[in-house]
Amino acid sequence: MQDDPPARLDVLQSHTKNLRERTARLVSLALRGLPQMYADGSFVHTVRAVHPDMDMSVRPEGENLRYAAIVALGAAFVDHDDQRRILGGRNAAEFARSIVGLAALSEDTGAIALTAWAAAEVAGFHAADLFARLRAVLAANEPVSTVECAWTVIAALAARHLADTDDLCLAAANRLRLAQSPSGLFPHMLPAEASGRFRAHVGCFADQVYPIQALARFSVAYGDKAALAAADSCAARICACQGPAGQWWWHYDTRDGTVVEGYPVYSVHQHAMAPMALLDLAEAGGHDHRQAIGSGLMWLYEHPEVSGDLICEESGVIWRKVGRREPAKAVRKISAVTTALSPGLHLSGLEAIFPPTRIDYECRPYELGWLLYAWLSGGVVQKLRGDETVRIHARAPQPVAQNDNRRLLFGLYIDPLRMEEVVERCRAALTARSPLLLGVLNAAKVVKLRKDPALRTSLLECDLLLADGQSVVWASKLLGRPLPERVTGIDIFERLLGLAHREGWSIYLLGAKPDVLRTLEERLQERYPGLKIAGRNDGYFADEDGSRIAADIRKSGADMLFLGMSSPKKEIFLGSFKDSLDVPVLHGVGGSFDILAGITKRAPVGWQRFGMEWAFRLLQEPRRMAWRYLSTNAEFLLLTAREFFGPSPPFRGAVTHVVLQGNREPLQ
Repeated sequence: MQDDPPARLDVLQSHTKNLRERTARLVSLALRGLPQMYADGSFVHTVRAVHPDMDMSVRPEGENLRYAAIVALGAAFVDHDDQRRILGGRNAAEFARSIVGLAALSEDTGAIALTAWAAAEVAGFHAADLFARLRAVLAANEPVSTVECAWTVIAALAARHLADTDDLCLAAANRLRLAQSPSGLFPHMLPAEASGRFRAHVGCFADQVYPIQALARFSVAYGDKAALAAADSCAARICACQGPAGQWWWHYDTRDGTVVEGYPVYSVHQHAMAPMALLDLAEAGGHDHRQAIGSGLMWLYEHPEVSGDLICEESGVIWRKVGRREPAKAVRKISAVTTALSPGLHLSGLEAIFPPTRIDYECRPYELGWLLYAWLSGGVVQKLRGDETVRIHARAPQPVAQNDNRRLLFGLYIDPLRMEEVVERCRAALTARSPLLLGVLNAAKVVKLRKDPALRTSLLECDLLLADGQSVVWASKLLGRPLPERVTGIDIFERLLGLAHREGWSIYLLGAKPDVLRTLEERLQERYPGLKIAGRNDGYFADEDGSRIAADIRKSGADMLFLGMSSPKKEIFLGSFKDSLDVPVLHGVGGSFDILAGITKRAPVGWQRFGMEWAFRLLQEPRRMAWRYLSTNAEFLLLTAREFFGPSPPFRGAVTHVVLQGNREPLQ
């Protein structure tokens, strides 16, 4: 260990009962305990007591790449002799470089982020392939865990002096900040709905400490006061919830900031994770929570739940947690359900039936790795300050409505945007000439997409997916994932036509019959005099003509493309040529060409307001539409009823499947 006492331990000097010396001994324990957890170039998943009632010998189990990266981060702050004892003969920089290859083969986003962080901070190495993987995860707008997103921020910050990682850092930090609830807490997944109906409101302790750490560091690197305020808000909430004996509780209700379920209490939260995040926050200029840190540490020695020791000097471990004697995490599941139904609703008697009297006699490498990092890494935060702060400050993200706050409904992520927000997103795409594909969803599509791969694929590929049908909006509110309003395809079409007319953007019309297209163009010129129509083509073309039409669209230089075509022809065309059209805004408007051309009638405004456009069309064509609407509406109601018990899993292409190394249990 370093000869000079680390400054971070000095924050404990004012505490009684020799807390500073006790914590220094925990650091020494970590140095003794970690070598037994090394396993052939990586680290084991855990060491477990063989006979906890008889002796304290432990046996290693599994392998975990995440834990290897964390140990590298912690070991970097001890002397080289200790590093080599812990890391199988390598120093921390050599070890961090050696696991980059393992991470490149992993599908675990958390392991990739942690390894990229360790390589940059410990070895001064920019793991370009790993950062490319992280960019791909965020660019896909797919669900990602809060913890992994926070680690991505920290990894990108650690590598800023090695390569340009600002884009990744800003994107990940913005995603975190958009997900923070008014209570200051963070959900388990981004977006929260990806956790399911009865877990969407729950965030665990890890979901709070890593964002605190990430946003505190981000605030230093980018001079972003709002990020520091976000970290401060979260820290204040978990400190307010801290238990009477210093317990850092496990599950929180992000809606109101209350505790969903307290147990188990994890030792690593007490001695490492909370101190690590809160000390980073203080060094970044946030509030000083040293009293809460000290109370948490004292729980390791004076825990009221059990009489047994949690610190085992003999084996060089700190036992993992104090939990309940319960079958299959019963109290945790019950509490999640009851609080989902009503915030703060708990069943009385559970504490008496399932008391927290059990010690979990195991210890994982990351627990000791974070212990080293928490208490020896003083100065890392300050190193993030630099001359680039002023240059980058203007690029710091602002919490604006984006896809990260989407609602998971019927297996699809729907953007909770109002019409004005949609128009602004289109204007931004036009200004930047970046592609934006709009899609809309109604009850009929919800039913049909389960049997129509082309339709499903087209919806998954949309940059914005909006609620076209009032029934979808009503269902979202019933299911507790509310969408603010209905945004129909034809209304977007008309608003964008008005935008093009006012600001001089050009449009291309693709679809309908030739005579309908001619009539539409005449009507548009009457309604929007001087509207720039860069080109047009009817929708009755052969498949082999697709490339010719795509070339014409590209050559026209159009700013917006409207496709008045039915499925699956529209989807096939976009799937084949979307990337080569060089058109910023693309919007499939279905039968809107016929309506604006005056060929068919749209329901009166009153019918639209009450979601009865289907009934208006039924009155127009009762024989043809009766069975279709009866069967579709009935199936939509059934799907909504099923959705009440938990969101349908995202359709393939809308979720990343994460596989951990070795044991599949998530990192606490």
